[in-house]
Amino acid sequence: MRPDETEALEAAAWRAFVAHLADHLAGQWPTMPERLGDRYPAFIDLAVQQAGERGLRQAPSVARFVNLWFVWGPAYHDKPGFEWAQDILDGAPRREWLAVHQLVQRSMAELQRLPGSRIEPAALASADTRLLDVFGGLGRQGRMRGAEPVLLPRAACDFDAADIRLIDDAWHQQYRLADADASPDWQRVALKMPPPLRVDTQHPLPKLLAVLSNVAEQGPQARLQVRVRAHAACNGDVHPLLGFSGPHGRWVWTGHEAKAASWPVAARDQPLPGPGPGCLIAEESSPELQRLEIETCGLRDQGDAVGSLQATVSVWPAAQWWIEIQRALPPAQAVLPGPRPWQRGSTRCRVECDGKARDASALKQQFEDGLDAALAVGVQSLAAAWERLPGLSAPRLDAQLGLLVGQAGITWGWHFGPGGLDGPALMRVLGLLALDACQADLVLGGELTLHGTRTRIGLQVVGQAALRQRVQRELPLPPLADVLLGVVARWRFPVALSLEPLATESGSLLQQAGPATGALVGEAGLRPCSQGSSGWAWFVGLRLEAVAVPLQLIDPVLGSQRLLLPLLPALALVDWSLG
Repeated sequence: MRPDETEALEAAAWRAFVAHLADHLAGQWPTMPERLGDRYPAFIDLAVQQAGERGLRQAPSVARFVNLWFVWGPAYHDKPGFEWAQDILDGAPRREWLAVHQLVQRSMAELQRLPGSRIEPAALASADTRLLDVFGGLGRQGRMRGAEPVLLPRAACDFDAADIRLIDDAWHQQYRLADADASPDWQRVALKMPPPLRVDTQHPLPKLLAVLSNVAEQGPQARLQVRVRAHAACNGDVHPLLGFSGPHGRWVWTGHEAKAASWPVAARDQPLPGPGPGCLIAEESSPELQRLEIETCGLRDQGDAVGSLQATVSVWPAAQWWIEIQRALPPAQAVLPGPRPWQRGSTRCRVECDGKARDASALKQQFEDGLDAALAVGVQSLAAAWERLPGLSAPRLDAQLGLLVGQAGITWGWHFGPGGLDGPALMRVLGLLALDACQADLVLGGELTLHGTRTRIGLQVVGQAALRQRVQRELPLPPLADVLLGVVARWRFPVALSLEPLATESGSLLQQAGPATGALVGEAGLRPCSQGSSGWAWFVGLRLEAVAVPLQLIDPVLGSQRLLLPLLPALALVDWSLG
């Protein structure tokens, strides 16, 4: 069926409803059509038109509105003395059925108040009931055809207020840094429960509620409590209704039981990060989504109604993690002449979750067999490249080189936002870093024979790149990424060159004609995990820029000439990321 055909059929269905309504009201109030005569159809059409102008679109709403014109007269709501009617109709576009119900209830109260009324309140009540019996199951204008009959409420049924809170049983704790100036003192402190939410006509139920809890059978679970104070109930066995839906199914409390109910809520089971406990920081796991409903008919004889409300309850994992890392600087050592194995520094790791120690071997292994092993390979590749320098004899490499050495303590976990229960949870991160991203003291030496010259050559790279900062994110702003992207240090340690000419029979010698190029460059810190997780991982990148030096060759016979001598190629020494 084409849209124009559907529209025409709907218009015909609405006209049939209006004609049926006119006949019904003529039989209910016979004096009106007798008085109006031929003008009676226009009277009905005008009343229906004004109902639509005031936001009434349901057929039963229009029928009740038009019925009141028979009681008070045409356009009574725009006349002096009926300001109460206009006030009620102002809310019709937002809550149509409530507005019409209150128009009828207020009309009966006014008839009771006015002496000598030509219509008794009981007569209006009886007429309104008959209207609902006849037209109560019809649809809306534009959707009359095939509409399923809807049982519209007739009696006042609403609640005054609801109180939503978490029952504090003192199990939820967080790690706090007691003293960041002296020796760091990490302590577990009880988390203060967020204030309860009050829901009423002035305070709507938020669309999203946040709860922190543990997985079922994996720790204490939060208890959500809802208390409902009823205003009026159509049926004490039906309303108010309190419902909670989730993986458990649907729990329902009605009538007296809905006045106060509490129940446990469980978080979604979360897999541990692939590398192991504590290896990824601030992994943003998914909440368990559940549904809270408070249901009434949403009718009051006067005043605004709260009505039926729904909210999504996001149950976030309550687990609070804490790690501590201590890494010692490797000792100064001779790498060349070699081969000599690289001596590593020691690494100590501690991992806790909610005050319970977790296996830290994976985290320790990532640093020792990952970063430290990569550093050993990088140092050996530097040594090999130095040994390959043409004309170099008695090569020497003395090195003290450490990456991410020092101490760091970090805690993270889901935390209530500024709105407490109202709004999503946020990933809290608190850390104190006293690290050196890189400590370097490299000395390369040997004797260089070139174009009849002998020169004692030395290269030195010295530098320290600190990664010492307090990391804190306990509010939605700044975003987590902005905070953790700042946990990084970058460095560039230039190469210094020394030349010492040695005597030869030819008398030739080499002199440095300009500064050497090349540097030890890198970066280290935290970055987003690239292994399919939302967490943040430690990383280190270390490389050597190509080292070359401009030289002047001085020969007593041939004179002098300039040349550029490559000493070391560009080398990728370390490219490591935890996990």
